[in-house]
Amino acid sequence: MKLTEKQQSVLNELRKIGRENAYRYRGVTPYLHQGDCEKLAKGDQACVFGMGGLTYQVGRRLGIAAPSVLGVFKALQRKGLVIREETYPDYQRARYWWPIGLAAELAGELLPASEVTP
Repeated sequence: MKLTEKQQSVLNELRKIGRENAYRYRGVTPYLHQGDCEKLAKGDQACVFGMGGLTYQVGRRLGIAAPSVLGVFKALQRKGLVIREETYPDYQRARYWWPIGLAAELAGELLPASEVTP
């Protein structure tokens, strides 16, 4: 699938954030890391809230305005490359975003094969 340079950089940064969040508590606070691993085992939808990246967070890292990043996220969502946290649709706050397929990739790295849900 063809992506613009901006779309690719936003997607790459979102993947970095998700990866950092999945590894964050490893070796320091094992019970928090285990909670994140349980989310990874459940798949992408379970990971969005709390482990995903926020629009302003990606924008700050890349030096791009948050509204511009939001537009890129929406374009990537239409292409089926990211999902948006939709757990509380009536709650007005920043929404988390997560790259499709990252949970399976990280679960393969962090979990024994017996714990990964296909």
